Amino acid sequence: MPSRPTLVGRDAELAVLERALEALGDGRAAGVALLGEPGIGKSRLLRELAARARSRAHLVLEGRVAELERDVLYGLWVDALDDHFDASLPEEERVALAVALPAARRALGRDASATVERHRVARAIRALLARLATPRPVVLALDDVHWADPASADVLALLLQRPPKVPILLALALRPGRAPAVEAALGRGDAVAVELGPLSREAAEALLPSTLTRAARARVYRESGGNPLYLEALAGARGTAAAPVPADGVPRAVMAALVGELLALPEPAQVVARGAAVAGDPFDPAIAAAAAGVPEAEALAALDVLAAADLVRPAGPRRFAFRHPLVRRAVYESAGGGWRLAAHARAAEAQPSTIERAHHVERAARPGDLAAADLLVDAAQQTASRAPATAADWYGAALRLLPDQHPRRAGLLREQARALWSAGRVVEAREVLRQAVELLPVAATGERVELVVMLAELEAIWTQQPEQAWRRLEREREALGDLAPGPAAALTLGLAAARAEGGDHRAGEALAEQARELARAAGDRVLEAAAAAAAAESALVALREDDPVALAAVDARIAEADRLVTALADDELGGRLDMLLSLAVQRLVAGDATAALAAADRGLRLARAGGQGVLGSAFWCARGLVEQELGRLDAAEADVDEALESSLLSGITEVAYWAHVQWSWLALARGNVEEALEHGQRAWDLLGTRPASQAGFTVADARLAAGDPAGAVAALEAFGWVRGELWPLDRLKAADVAVRVLVAAGRPDEAAAWAPRIAAEAGGRRTGLAGAIAARARATALLAAGEPAAAEQAALAGVTGPPLWAARCRTAAGEALAAAGRAQAARRELRAAAAALDTCGAWRDRDAALLALRRLGDRPRPARPAPAGGDELGALTRREREVALLVGEGLTNAQVALRLQLSEKTVEKHVSRVLAKLGLASRAGIVRLLARV
Repeated sequence: MPSRPTLVGRDAELAVLERALEALGDGRAAGVALLGEPGIGKSRLLRELAARARSRAHLVLEGRVAELERDVLYGLWVDALDDHFDASLPEEERVALAVALPAARRALGRDASATVERHRVARAIRALLARLATPRPVVLALDDVHWADPASADVLALLLQRPPKVPILLALALRPGRAPAVEAALGRGDAVAVELGPLSREAAEALLPSTLTRAARARVYRESGGNPLYLEALAGARGTAAAPVPADGVPRAVMAALVGELLALPEPAQVVARGAAVAGDPFDPAIAAAAAGVPEAEALAALDVLAAADLVRPAGPRRFAFRHPLVRRAVYESAGGGWRLAAHARAAEAQPSTIERAHHVERAARPGDLAAADLLVDAAQQTASRAPATAADWYGAALRLLPDQHPRRAGLLREQARALWSAGRVVEAREVLRQAVELLPVAATGERVELVVMLAELEAIWTQQPEQAWRRLEREREALGDLAPGPAAALTLGLAAARAEGGDHRAGEALAEQARELARAAGDRVLEAAAAAAAAESALVALREDDPVALAAVDARIAEADRLVTALADDELGGRLDMLLSLAVQRLVAGDATAALAAADRGLRLARAGGQGVLGSAFWCARGLVEQELGRLDAAEADVDEALESSLLSGITEVAYWAHVQWSWLALARGNVEEALEHGQRAWDLLGTRPASQAGFTVADARLAAGDPAGAVAALEAFGWVRGELWPLDRLKAADVAVRVLVAAGRPDEAAAWAPRIAAEAGGRRTGLAGAIAARARATALLAAGEPAAAEQAALAGVTGPPLWAARCRTAAGEALAAAGRAQAARRELRAAAAALDTCGAWRDRDAALLALRRLGDRPRPARPAPAGGDELGALTRREREVALLVGEGLTNAQVALRLQLSEKTVEKHVSRVLAKLGLASRAGIVRLLARV
């Protein structure tokens, strides 16, 4: 029997692991990724890390996935965490964990909701890890993560980018180039990547049996390339064996040597080993027996033989695992192809659930097996919301079983495209939809038009190819000839969306109106409402003149669209939730924040209930936008954080872009300039060149706050100062940024030239949110022109707007009054502004108001009353007090987040504000302070 390899020649790698363990001892999180070819020693180093961690009394969690089980949902996390589920977690986390962990499902007593978003599952896993790390540090050792199913990889990628802020060491082993999502996350996170190379000749000598001759030792080292596993296999090779197809560049001689170990065993053990290779890794002996086609008692006896030969090893109660994944691959490949098909069929029959059966059915079913196709479709439907990439693969497997002309093909391709889109694989979704369209004859008008419109939407919105979408829809309209009103309305609305997405909103408006008339003629009230919302949106964006009559007409259209959409039942809206997304922003622009929030809330509820995760992320963004502009920054942060984490999992660029833009705005309002710059630049990198991009003025504003007016000018020049394709609020924000940048850059005349243009950019709107933004921008421009009285009047026109922008207008009014020499009135406005901005949590804006007061010789009072009656925490908000008390108990940010049901980032910001308000330098200061209270 080959001896287990000794860990030699890895001093540098061990030093990296030791430093990571030392970081845990200091209470810090750490991450290490071991990368290398099969057999190079990644797993051995992880075992050494686990042993050293246990010697320090750390909790070690180990997970591993196998090559042939890539469709086992959350398999990596089941292996690592199922035995450590904590039933005392809050209910929301328990429900989310039930999507991934069988132990959580058992504790819940029912199946988890299929509508739990993937990012919430990832958050729940992060919360569980944080809970486990409360009493002692945790080492999470994950092996062979390149084989992880997409859902497991999503969670891992999110943890790498946003790890728990507790003493957790995330250590993983993978083959480079095989796990793109995980490797991309490694590049964005703080984990240390360690590339494992071959052993030196001297180190390899220690692994070779002393019985080998010098010539044999040289040959084995040469053929192994210094790979420890290959050394072991070649040195212990027993005769010759038929080598299966090499895997991943593994030398044929190595695979032959591994097969030789199997062939040296009795025939019953060989059969059970092959059955085990089919069953999984780790495997249940009962499933291995079923796959092998032998009684379980016979299989158990054979397992003793396999364990004695060190081909398999115990891996838990009624669980065994192969010594190494390559051993399993060699055993699997050594069985004949026909035998494997039958073995997978037998294993499928032994599995209790549809999803577990689907894994084997996919490998065993023959083309034309419609029952197998039905099972795979069922598995795909069960997993579409939880693991859309896996669902897409199962749809693909079902399609391979169907005959080429089967009537179900087009429908299954459509569902596969939806799953691919939800998984962020937009280009693949587009190709699948193209195949579906080609399958449908012109006579299948309704279904064909539906698919063509879906395809055009993917091209226009999600891949930013509006002209291609336009041409596709035009060709379809010509090919179909005279159409009934319903299909004609759908195609025309698609054309309207393509034109609007390309920046031609006047054309989009006209086409949407045509679509509405056709939908009305068809009696399709859902399509009529969608067309009305699209027409109102285009009319709103196209309005760039100070014309009260035109403005009233636009607002009437928005109100009419809102009426039509609101009248629809929830089940009618399910397929066209995008109209609610549009209406939320339209209502915000029109000054009705209550209606805007209602639309966003309804859309979010329906998107979550329907498992439409990508649209759910968009609605998180929309709701966060409304709350942000109203000055509810804590709520906005929570919503945008949801959107950002969701977008990190879905990979949908559009949503990630919008979330990064909003994070930049929020960070800037809070005073976190570096964070604002980081998120603004991320947005720029994602979609900064699109016509309606907000990235340019967002980055410019952050650079201005960082004291770089030249960089701000450069951003605006690269982007375009105020693009007409932008929504009105964004045009106003861009103008506001442009004016402030020009003033800071010493170009006051150019800044002043903006004053007469602001009203047109606002579409003539003088009230509500848009009116307030326009008022601040116009006041800044007038002050730059040396007209403080006019600037004061312009600024005061905005103080009736929402609290955040009203307070910003008060600051502008105070600065104008100060410039006019009216110091007392200026102080009054600036004090009111500072108090309101502090209430909103907009501390950068508050500090600007306080600075203006200091210029007037004022000594600003604290934004909140000083502690009264000996209350040391009197200056804190209710939420800040809650956070401070928990920090005083010694809880980490992650633990506070769990207790208060907040994101860790939000807790971190609360802690920073507590320290600032209490004049403390560290968390220890909070502990000492509360010890005295």
